[in-house]
Amino acid sequence: MGPVMKFRSLSAVVVFLAGALSALAGTVNILPLKPKEGQIVTIEYKPDAPEEGWIRESSSIHATLFGFSEEAEAPNAIDVRLSKNGSGVWTGTTELTKGIVFTLVKVGNGLIYDTNKGIYWSFLTYGANGSPVRNANLKAAYSCFGMLPTYCRRKEDMQEAVDYLQNEVKQHPRTITARVNLAMLQKALGEKDEKEVEGELREIIRSTPNPATPMEALAISQAYMGVGDQDQSFLVQRNAALRFPRSKVDEQMALQKLSESPNAQSFISKVSSHLEDYPNTFAKQNLLDMVVTTAGQQRDVTLLIPFAKRIKDLPASVCHSIANYLGAVDSLRPEALALVERGLVAAKDQSLRPVYAGPAEWNEEQRMVSSQLLYVKGAILRAMGQKKEALAALEKSIDVGARETDKGTYEAYVKLLQESGEGKKAVGVAETAIRNGAATAGLYQSYREMRRADGKDSASIEKDLAALRVNARRMASTKLAKDMLNQTGIAGTFTTPEGAPVNIGDWKGKVVIIDYWATWCGPCRSSFPAVQKLYERYRSNPNVVFAIVNVWERDKDRQKIVKDFLSKNTNLTFPVYLDATDAVVGKFGVTGIPTKFYLGKDGRIQFKEVGYLPEEQFLEEATNKIEALLDQELP
Repeated sequence: MGPVMKFRSLSAVVVFLAGALSALAGTVNILPLKPKEGQIVTIEYKPDAPEEGWIRESSSIHATLFGFSEEAEAPNAIDVRLSKNGSGVWTGTTELTKGIVFTLVKVGNGLIYDTNKGIYWSFLTYGANGSPVRNANLKAAYSCFGMLPTYCRRKEDMQEAVDYLQNEVKQHPRTITARVNLAMLQKALGEKDEKEVEGELREIIRSTPNPATPMEALAISQAYMGVGDQDQSFLVQRNAALRFPRSKVDEQMALQKLSESPNAQSFISKVSSHLEDYPNTFAKQNLLDMVVTTAGQQRDVTLLIPFAKRIKDLPASVCHSIANYLGAVDSLRPEALALVERGLVAAKDQSLRPVYAGPAEWNEEQRMVSSQLLYVKGAILRAMGQKKEALAALEKSIDVGARETDKGTYEAYVKLLQESGEGKKAVGVAETAIRNGAATAGLYQSYREMRRADGKDSASIEKDLAALRVNARRMASTKLAKDMLNQTGIAGTFTTPEGAPVNIGDWKGKVVIIDYWATWCGPCRSSFPAVQKLYERYRSNPNVVFAIVNVWERDKDRQKIVKDFLSKNTNLTFPVYLDATDAVVGKFGVTGIPTKFYLGKDGRIQFKEVGYLPEEQFLEEATNKIEALLDQELP
């Protein structure tokens, strides 16, 4: 079931833009220890015991290197193939490209990556004098902010960022961007008081009347903001935008104007123009996603048709999102099918790969998107009464998706096989789905019906299901390691119904399930019986915390509303909290309820669920997630 949506203004959506896996941990060595431009760099990877399994199942292993240059906002990703030597160490070599000042490294097979428990491995580029080149430590500091693309988003570590910035300022004192960021960060961390930082920022502003680069201009603009002079901050950006057309500072000004859109149609039109003016923008995927979300929230998916026609290099994932929306409207199905075909072509177009995505990982993603596109195609063709063509599309979706096939594809295929009189084949497909951990409640129901029709009794069917689920849990744990979001934890305080404060940070070291809900939300209430069963499953485990958090109530006396609800539902014994001012739920970026977040022991957000699933499916998937997080070790 879908969530109850809370709509946001376009300006609120654009503010997000303007601001804008793993538990594995082997060992990586980079040689030489102080690599220079043009040198051959050797990557050595020795997996720990837990990694041996996924490596054995991999046809090839590679290191993905994310190289940061001085001015480019996004890193450039390359894959370096690794080969196993007689000592069990995987090695590969590559030349350190000119202009790269800092590099992040992870090792994997396209689907699963060892990211050193989210920290990644890294190295600076050194100059002839034996010291890091200019901006090497600055880019390293940026990598610690937790703001990079998901492909290379390392854990946030502000203290390490301070260390890098201090090194940059010490070795290259004229690096304005590093000086501004260091001052602002030390203030935020309480290492320096406001007056001291203001003095430093004013000195930087005084000594830099004419920023030499777009990045320097943004830093000086930030410095003016730091001393409370918003007008001058704007003037610096505006003048720099005129001096450096089509630069990052110019684009920042253009992005801010998106918030001035009076309606959805205007916003989508402005985004189209922005993508034409800045075809290589770092914000491209965010902008595309926001257009689809905006049209969905306005319940006018027809806005997406001219948008899709105007954007020539539409990624396969966005073709899928738009086709999914259009396919639900009878009269728009031809346009949806055309977008499916366009997406299948885009998935093979290497020119659409973002520079910050490693080739192997991007190719695997495109394979999975292709499977999802074929699923949408099958669903549309089935709705149009073209069963034969629908069966072919769904079968191909499963073939392309392999173990990563969407659960809905299996359910739709099994039901269509049943309708087509191919019961024996349907049973086989259903068993494959269950073994692969890809069964939905609907598929379980179909499987039980088919087995009963074959003369099996309920006890035998459940025994067979239990045997199939053993492999499903093993498959799920591998998939979940890949699906972990690894997003920075969010600070905040909830209160109990009695008013006692509870800080999210106090739960660090435990697996935490946060479920946002409201008393008026029908889907939230409908999900509670399953949530209660999940809670009962883990209530005696001291390492698992449940926080069912009330938000968005429409009455001022929230405590009374929640207490009245609980008094009428005494069967619900899970811990309930209140987000009294809705401040925390806003930080989590929630737009619809119910929405659940699963936090790992380190406090990072690893899984997110929007809406609610049928009980059997929810309990199975939630249990797999919790068990995967319980198995994680803290770094």
